[in-house]
Amino acid sequence: SIHWKVFVFHLAILILPIGYLAWKVRVSTETSYLHSTEEGMIDTAAVVTELYARLYGEYGADSAKVSAELARVYSNLNETYEIKARLFDFTRAEVDTRLLVYDPGGRVIFDTKSLVTGQDFSAYKPHQRVNIYSTLPVFVEGKIVGAVSVSKSTNRIRNFISRSLQNLLLPGLLALLLATVMAYALSAYITRIIWDLASRAERIAAGESNVRLETWTRSELGTLARAVERMREKLEGKAYVEEMATNLSHELKTPLASIRGSAELLEGAAGNDLAAREKFLANIQSEVERLDRIVSELLKLSRIETQTPEMPPSSIDAGATARELGPVYQRRAADCSIAFQAEIAAEPLPVRIDELQLKQLLTNLLDNALQFTPAGRSVRLSAKLQGASVELTVWDEGTGIEPELLPKVFDRFFTTESPRTGNRGTGLGLAIAKSIAQANGGRIAVQSDLGRGSTFTVIFPLA
Repeated sequence: SIHWKVFVFHLAILILPIGYLAWKVRVSTETSYLHSTEEGMIDTAAVVTELYARLYGEYGADSAKVSAELARVYSNLNETYEIKARLFDFTRAEVDTRLLVYDPGGRVIFDTKSLVTGQDFSAYKPHQRVNIYSTLPVFVEGKIVGAVSVSKSTNRIRNFISRSLQNLLLPGLLALLLATVMAYALSAYITRIIWDLASRAERIAAGESNVRLETWTRSELGTLARAVERMREKLEGKAYVEEMATNLSHELKTPLASIRGSAELLEGAAGNDLAAREKFLANIQSEVERLDRIVSELLKLSRIETQTPEMPPSSIDAGATARELGPVYQRRAADCSIAFQAEIAAEPLPVRIDELQLKQLLTNLLDNALQFTPAGRSVRLSAKLQGASVELTVWDEGTGIEPELLPKVFDRFFTTESPRTGNRGTGLGLAIAKSIAQANGGRIAVQSDLGRGSTFTVIFPLA
């Protein structure tokens, strides 16, 4: 997945420099220590060279006496001084520096390890990988009378360096762990933004009109989100205008055809019949009023659907708004011989929504319930807390909705004939209710039993 690809990429970016730095530290440390050791060995060789020169001045070319005196000095040194040098986390108890003293012909006259004394080293080539050497000639009166060689095992040096670098192992592992965590967190942050952007885009493609692409950052991802949002707004606006024009032209055909037919009949023989004339004029008036309602409600819906969602700065009590509508619909229901009941919770029901929009939503649902409820039955409005939400419900004992028509009830211009009046509405009331709910962070749903009634439920998050 993209998450793991980003994770591996960022982990590599963090680990490779750390690995390179660790390698450079080791190489640099080893090189610096070897140079420092060589400088000390040169100083040691210089001291021994001075001692050899003095012994040569005293004993001349008698290499046996020079060798014996050097052996005595070295033996006294080991017997007199106990070596216990503390170096970092370990103790040195012996001298690991080896001294070789040569006569003018290259023969070894003194060896601190007594391994090659008397051997000819004039053509010897030292193994630099195993030992490091520092060799100085011995001059007496401008003449080379011998040489002094100081050597050290590189294995012991590298062991010392390895022990020193082990002290950096734990901090290094912690740095690696921190790099891993940082890479994972960074990849999770980036992929979360990408997946959120993709999820919102899919919801927009599915038709959710209240989804907006957030611009969380000022980075390239934020720029991408803003560009997609601008494109969505332009495409949505174009599609909205096209769809609205299509729906409007379709819905206006019926009342306009009725008006035109009535006008043509009035122009004919029916115009001389007073009763017929009144009938056709009433029909024209009714259709004009219906056109006015369609245009008015369409404008309301357009304003709601095209406005930029902005939450009101303060909350309102949904219970108080519902309670205010109770007496109004009590009278209207009574005029239709329908029983009306309001069940409003006593505690506050705070929601973030414009009060006029909430009234419009409840009015549309209650008008729809009265329109499709026959006389002698009942309608109920309830408002209550439901967990962390406010639940508003309009329940009726109307004719119900056929199951295959349930997915269409919130579509624009979807309408059926009222069983009580025989008239059709504009088909925009429930569409407006849905748009108001979604524009304010809520949702609306319907349940219906054919012949027994319907229940419309609106849920808003608690403010």
